[in-house]
Amino acid sequence: MEYKKIVTGRIETNTYVIPGGIGGCLVIDPADDCGEVIAYLRENRLNPLAILLTHGHFDHIMGVKEIVDAFGATGIEVYIHDGDKELLGNPARNGSAYFGESFSYSKDIKPLSDGPMKVGEFEFKVLHLPGHTQGGCAFLFEDVCFCGDTIFANSVGRTDLPGGDYRQLMHSINEKILTLPPETILCPGHGGRTTVEREMRSNPHL
Repeated sequence: MEYKKIVTGRIETNTYVIPGGIGGCLVIDPADDCGEVIAYLRENRLNPLAILLTHGHFDHIMGVKEIVDAFGATGIEVYIHDGDKELLGNPARNGSAYFGESFSYSKDIKPLSDGPMKVGEFEFKVLHLPGHTQGGCAFLFEDVCFCGDTIFANSVGRTDLPGGDYRQLMHSINEKILTLPPETILCPGHGGRTTVEREMRSNPHL
């Protein structure tokens, strides 16, 4: 499948753009300083139908307002799991307050739930993956899984922040990620992509 990765924000978050066939697109995890994302969307005449958030930490949500302000006339929907909705609206919980930003967003939030989902022309599957946060999710499009901070190349998400639980994280990975076909591409929230097979072979946490 076609997608574009753009590294955004102060701690190099992977923001993903998934284009559709009729000029619409989905944006996953826009961090702060989304100018390059906005420029890419305008250059390719893409209108965001929705913003999908893998979880509610500041480095994955702070570009929401930038995207909505730039393209809001098209009616962008913002999705996050109910388990992380509080993080999205609470600077102390999402971590932005510690960087002097106090970011929150509460306008027209729509819930994610485990299972099949359709947004416009896009059909995909939501995987609820508690552990890094309680509302952590991944988005599975055919053989590509956008997995946020649940699993990385040779690593897994941290669990020492509020809402984190290492045992729960490992259960989520084993039950929802490692059961995907081995050739499934994993696109994490930071760093390079990997595959299920590669992580099963070489990830020291697994």
